[in-house]
Amino acid sequence: MSARWMLVGLLVLAVLIPSVAGAAPQAGKEFPAGKPDFSKIFNEHKERMMNWVQNCERWLERMQEKVNASKLSEESKLRIQERIRNMEANMEQIRAQISNANNYTELRDAVREVRTLWINTSKEMRLVAYENAIAQMDVIIAKLEELADRFESYGLDTTQLRNAINDANSTLNEIKTKIANGEDVSKDLRELKKKIDAAFAEAKKLAREYKPKPSNGIVMANVSGSFELNGTLNALIKGKGNVTVNPESSASRANGTVVAIVVRGNASVSGEGDFKIIAHGNGTLTMNGTGNYSYKECADQKFKSGSFNESVTINFGCGQL
Repeated sequence: MSARWMLVGLLVLAVLIPSVAGAAPQAGKEFPAGKPDFSKIFNEHKERMMNWVQNCERWLERMQEKVNASKLSEESKLRIQERIRNMEANMEQIRAQISNANNYTELRDAVREVRTLWINTSKEMRLVAYENAIAQMDVIIAKLEELADRFESYGLDTTQLRNAINDANSTLNEIKTKIANGEDVSKDLRELKKKIDAAFAEAKKLAREYKPKPSNGIVMANVSGSFELNGTLNALIKGKGNVTVNPESSASRANGTVVAIVVRGNASVSGEGDFKIIAHGNGTLTMNGTGNYSYKECADQKFKSGSFNESVTINFGCGQL
């Protein structure tokens, strides 16, 4: 596992909720009734209020850029973008009310109205930040699960790592429910960060043991359809469907809603259904249907990636085990 990739993940978690734009502006006390209408002081107050609006708008712009550039699912992006559009509409109304104020009384009244809008807007801002953080954590946990599969296919004991991932996932699902109910989840996010850090620590331990031979190839693929995997392998096959392994003695199975099969040695595996396949060694993987893949012909090379909607054959490995 790349140390740089892990650092990026930890930094994403470290900056969960940005400082938005400060507290809502206060109404009344800065513009007491009966005071002279000094235009200079009035303009200074009005300028300060407009700067506050601009800070909020810049925060929204930065958040929009982060969402657009992220690898979030389209569903998550659309949900967050809808919240951002609602906030932008509120901020336009706030800007107009402050901008149109021509004296202390009008500015004071505008600020009072702004405070009501700000209550809803600040809540939406928190929810956008929370949703963005949660969506990023979803991606990080998925990466940890990919690492667990890769380590297990290699032959490592991933029990502790999977327990840590399940613990983080449980907390993540609880947070999603709270966000859907509009609850404050700042403390829960801190707790989730600790649990993800614990999972990273377990992954780091396994990464020290993960040392494929240079002559071994690595393939990771998802297929909806059928596949044939042949060669001298260490492999993990997960999914739903029918799988045949020859010889049967080369495989251990965990059956249930999701079939999980670990293959060791010289074997031939075929299946029909929806599967995730991770294999180390020397062999050939042929897939028919739709899916995607990433592979190294030799362990010391860079990954090559692609997708298919009919069939593809991947040769991996550049020597004997």
